[in-house]
Amino acid sequence: MFFVFKNILEEKLRILVIDEWLPSVCNSGKSIRSFELLAPFARRHSITYAVNQLGEIQHEHLQKMQDAGFNVICVPRPLHYGSVPAILFGAIPALFDPLPISVRRHTSKKFADTIKQLLANNKFDIVHIEWSNYAVYLEIIRNIPTFACTHNVEYLSWKRFFDTTKNPVKKLLGLHEWKKMYRFEKNIYPKLDYISTVSEEDAQIVRSEFGMERVCVIPNGVAISYYDKIKNTPQPAKIVYCGSMDAFINQDAVVYFLREIFPLILAANPAVKFQVIGRNPPNWILKFGSDNVSFTGSVNDVRAQLKEAALEVVPLRIAGGSRLKILEAFAARLPVLSTTIGAEGLNIKPHENIEIADTPKDFAAKCIELLENQALRDKLIANARQTVEEQYDWSRIFPLVESAWNQAIAFHREQHGE
Repeated sequence: MFFVFKNILEEKLRILVIDEWLPSVCNSGKSIRSFELLAPFARRHSITYAVNQLGEIQHEHLQKMQDAGFNVICVPRPLHYGSVPAILFGAIPALFDPLPISVRRHTSKKFADTIKQLLANNKFDIVHIEWSNYAVYLEIIRNIPTFACTHNVEYLSWKRFFDTTKNPVKKLLGLHEWKKMYRFEKNIYPKLDYISTVSEEDAQIVRSEFGMERVCVIPNGVAISYYDKIKNTPQPAKIVYCGSMDAFINQDAVVYFLREIFPLILAANPAVKFQVIGRNPPNWILKFGSDNVSFTGSVNDVRAQLKEAALEVVPLRIAGGSRLKILEAFAARLPVLSTTIGAEGLNIKPHENIEIADTPKDFAAKCIELLENQALRDKLIANARQTVEEQYDWSRIFPLVESAWNQAIAFHREQHGE
């Protein structure tokens, strides 16, 4: 049992945030969430944002962070590109590494030394870890309250990858990563003072499987007013999917849709177009392009693509957490068809604010119905918009972060007799 001291956050806190990249890039669900939840506190508190940034730092992204009030520390992390055989060959030693690949590739002596130096030269009130994989640096954080914002139960995505892939090499990799990530999360979470998940479903897993009771839910959200600035002009046969295409969960969703669902849709209506909106689609995915299939790559403003769509699909099979892409579609007044897994963690009501289908045949049939039934689309749009207005605007959600910091500091003080 621990107590919450109401006066903790009346003072200006000194906070060290550890993350993988500058969230101001806002080109993925994770980066959008991180910026929307933390930027409101950048002037109220003193926040040092330390990132192990992949590739070159863009000046406009750094400037956006500084303009918001963050003190930014960037440690470059080199890009690692290579052929598919080279990547697979490089994965072989990872089978014998106790850390999961997705954790190991974010470990860096230079970044660890930077964190040590920051901790030695500053008196922080709390360390905020903005992705559970970066909790690997807990071993160098001593006598400071810690809080981790988890974006998924990470092992679950790898388990679903193992369950769905038929490639024996990928299946072996999936099995090893699933088991190692499970051990990593089970070991690391109880060492934190407090953590958050994006859904109650994830929180229940953290409690029951990892034995971590100090957990709260900070759901995903959406900037509703951002989508009020567009006028929708939907093309009647245009379907879209939104997601970072350098993420394997989105690659799996797109390939599954293109191979098993889209041919059934085209058989019923050859005029249907499918557009994938998201950064860094690999060359092997781009080969699916055709007169009916297109890829945008990175876009500066996703609203330009969403306003022309008649339907957004979310055919995810291996995701975890909850999907910002669905909330963004709700706010943009775009009807959504998802798998059950794709809509996990959100307050959705099938046939009311979303449609759900879990087999290729059912998914294709529901796509065709939605494209042809304007009344059904209008009903979903109205109810979905009401859902995000009442529950998911970021302005309703970001105060929960400050409450979580409060809980972490209070627990740490109790444990250390402060």
